[in-house]
Amino acid sequence: MVQRHSKEKFMVYDRWAKKGSPTYSPKPHSAPHLEGKRDTGLEEWANHYCFNRKEDGTYEAELDEGWDEGSHYGGGTIHVDVEKGWFELPYDEFLQNVLKLAAATHYGFTLEDLKEKEGLKEFFGF
Repeated sequence: MVQRHSKEKFMVYDRWAKKGSPTYSPKPHSAPHLEGKRDTGLEEWANHYCFNRKEDGTYEAELDEGWDEGSHYGGGTIHVDVEKGWFELPYDEFLQNVLKLAAATHYGFTLEDLKEKEGLKEFFGF
């Protein structure tokens, strides 16, 4: 198992956040559960969505996903590095690229969701 040591975390969404919390969203951030391209009829959801600034100064997108598998829940955590070259782009273009990482758009996260997160721009150094 690979250990990931984060220097700093910016939480965008937490499924269990209370209304009024910075990580709360009225959106369900769920999607149909697919096996390949086949819709299983089940729903899957994002448990949390965040960005990590690692000890070496690089960044990663992290999304924890889950779905019901009968007597237990399935899922896992997706970690995808943010490309260094993207930091040279205008902020909105940078965010559009970041949204493609870790299945964020699959769970309904949008450019507007990220742009409204106070402190995210500064977290990424823009």
